[in-house]
Amino acid sequence: MRAALLPSVVGFALCALLGAGLIRASGPTYDEPVHLAAGYTDLVRGCCRLNTMDHPPLAEMWAALPLLALRPDTFPAHPDWLDARVYHYGDLFLFRNKVPAARLLSAARLFNLLTLSALLSFLLCRWARRLDGAPASVGAALALGACAPWHSNAALVTTDAASAALFFAAFAVLSERPRPAARWALAGALAGAALAAKFNMILLPPLMAVCLLAEARVDRTARPQPLGPALAALAAALTLAACYGFGSAGLWWKGLTATLARLSEGRSAFLLGRHSIEGWWWYFPAALLVKTPLALLAAAGVGAWSARRLPRAELAWLLLPPTLYLGAALTSKTQIGYRHVLPVYPFLVLLAGLGGAALWRRGAGGRAAALGLAAWGAFAALRAHPHHLAYFNELAALRGGGAAWLADSNLDWGQDLPALAAELKARGNPVVVLSYFGSDNPAAAGLRFVPLATVSSVARPGNAALEPGAPVLLAVSQTNRAAVYYRDKALFSWLATRSPVAAPGGSIFLYDLTADGEGRSRLAALLAASGRPGDAKTAMLH
Repeated sequence: MRAALLPSVVGFALCALLGAGLIRASGPTYDEPVHLAAGYTDLVRGCCRLNTMDHPPLAEMWAALPLLALRPDTFPAHPDWLDARVYHYGDLFLFRNKVPAARLLSAARLFNLLTLSALLSFLLCRWARRLDGAPASVGAALALGACAPWHSNAALVTTDAASAALFFAAFAVLSERPRPAARWALAGALAGAALAAKFNMILLPPLMAVCLLAEARVDRTARPQPLGPALAALAAALTLAACYGFGSAGLWWKGLTATLARLSEGRSAFLLGRHSIEGWWWYFPAALLVKTPLALLAAAGVGAWSARRLPRAELAWLLLPPTLYLGAALTSKTQIGYRHVLPVYPFLVLLAGLGGAALWRRGAGGRAAALGLAAWGAFAALRAHPHHLAYFNELAALRGGGAAWLADSNLDWGQDLPALAAELKARGNPVVVLSYFGSDNPAAAGLRFVPLATVSSVARPGNAALEPGAPVLLAVSQTNRAAVYYRDKALFSWLATRSPVAAPGGSIFLYDLTADGEGRSRLAALLAASGRPGDAKTAMLH
């Protein structure tokens, strides 16, 4: 345990450094106000009232723990609470509280980032050292530190990073032998916690069973332990029930049923210029291909090749969970972000650690290659800093960049209003026509804006009008530019022939249409259709 501690501290420190930069630079993403409000009210009111049909409570409550010291209002008599208007209450809780929104969100985000990264880094380094010694442990730590998909999700108040860390933790604990009763109980408790963090963790128990069966098949020395799985199942059930306060444990099944029914209906998705409700089987492989640092993919490939020499029982625990989880994801009709396959990433990082160790042992050339991969990974992480949510690797540039590939939470989750505000401030803070996707408050971010085709959970009516003689600026979130949630998929297609003057944060595209008569005509038509004839007329005056 002590031998894995030092490299795990390195991995943790890198995650904390890069994730903290994202926290400072990013506004709330689409669902964070809801997750934060639900988690805090679950903690202080002892009830699972908000968001229970979409998510179990554990990840939300965990992120909200530091808010207990801040003691924000819960507005128990407000109609949004009484009527369980989830997104409206989340907006009320975050933006109209006695504690400033930035303080609430930053406290929860930082706590999430630090605790989840500490857990994952330690387990990764411990498992890597068990498989291939100290070089593998160091390699895994460096790979995790440069893994933008991890720290960009761990630094948010969502359910994705917590469930991914718990998913990995359950396998890390159970894969190690011997397995006394305490190990079975701990693995079961981790599985129960994962089930209480996100409904997609319903895959975890059967995957654990598959790994145990595979281990028994390839390793005849593995003795049957009939009481072990029973103990693990009991620990999982008790942990899951405890997260619901025992009395409300039945809500988990109701939420799971509702979620599965909703997911079976499909959801609007975007991939390489195409739109679909049913999705594509290759959506998640394509997203992983362009969202994962290439240095990590290369090191993981070397690690998978070198892992052939490991005992087959070890290979089962290393390869089956991510492979089968990704295989199950290929059948999903809900394709709104690679974050839904985030549990694959810790295993990629572990393989990268093994790959780094294999290269390190191959003499001077191998060490040079290992150091080169580490430098490449570090450069990629620093190049994206602090806007890691919009990170894409070099392959994405071969076909138009990240925005040509994906939208929604893959790069645009509503987080970049602060970056847009900074860009506009540098231009004298002019009024901007804003087509925003997200739940952040543009006025609170300092924007003077005219709303256009907004996709938000709450109303954002705007606070300004276009001014005669002033620049005509249009800012469009990538999700809206790609028309993911519009019926008219060509709504902003006319922007394809125009180059933005800036792309704040990588997810919002700013166009200057002042000298573009046709562009202003297009914009005026949209403004008129949206009930803003005055702004439409002003746009045409230039």
